[in-house]
Amino acid sequence: MKCNIIRDLLPLYCDKLTSEDSNEEIEKHLRECEECNNIYESMNNKEDDIKAVNKDVKPLKKIKKRIKLKVIAAILGTLAVLSAVFVFVFVGVIPISSDKLSYDISAREAKRYTVYTTDENGNNCQTDRADFMDDFYPVPDDAEVRTDHGLWLDFTADCSCITTRGKQTIEDHIMEDGVHHDLIYHDELWIYPVIRIPFDDRGEHPNQYTLGYTNVKKGDTLTIHYRDKLETIDLWQLYLDNVEK
Repeated sequence: MKCNIIRDLLPLYCDKLTSEDSNEEIEKHLRECEECNNIYESMNNKEDDIKAVNKDVKPLKKIKKRIKLKVIAAILGTLAVLSAVFVFVFVGVIPISSDKLSYDISAREAKRYTVYTTDENGNNCQTDRADFMDDFYPVPDDAEVRTDHGLWLDFTADCSCITTRGKQTIEDHIMEDGVHHDLIYHDELWIYPVIRIPFDDRGEHPNQYTLGYTNVKKGDTLTIHYRDKLETIDLWQLYLDNVEK
């Protein structure tokens, strides 16, 4: 068989696509023709090199890694956005505007009682408690009860639901005689308009909030943090105007 024909068949022979009869003729020619045999060896070596490269190199490895990192970043970003939306909508981030909140001031009776107990060492203990909701927290039968008149602030917001946060700081105040010490309370209140969480029972009026004060002293204040301003209320003056009048 001529060399030109053998050389045309060598690619097929290397890929094992030739018939057995053709293989016999090709192999016979390669044993007799050194030049064609060299070409065949060269073709075999190139084929081995290509296979070795494909075996050792992992194609698109870096690209796959980048895609994986982008997917993780996208998931984390989505979770962060959803968490921020949840906090903003259901927990509260921006306080209510002053034109969206009103409050009524009234004087009401509040029961205060003293409970005497004994600790594990046999010592007598005295606990003073305020009971503003007799239906839910009944006064113990053996308690010493007294009735005080308290100052009440009933807040109503112009929205479907609110949530509140508060903070209190205490000032150690020296009275005019220079001897007696008294504690002055400075309360702070934040009210946030929110959407009612499903299956969360916030009562019949989730847009309302009530604060009650008894034993109000001169200097006690309440600061309301609105979106657009701060309002500081003199609780002592309110107490004088509504309770002690």
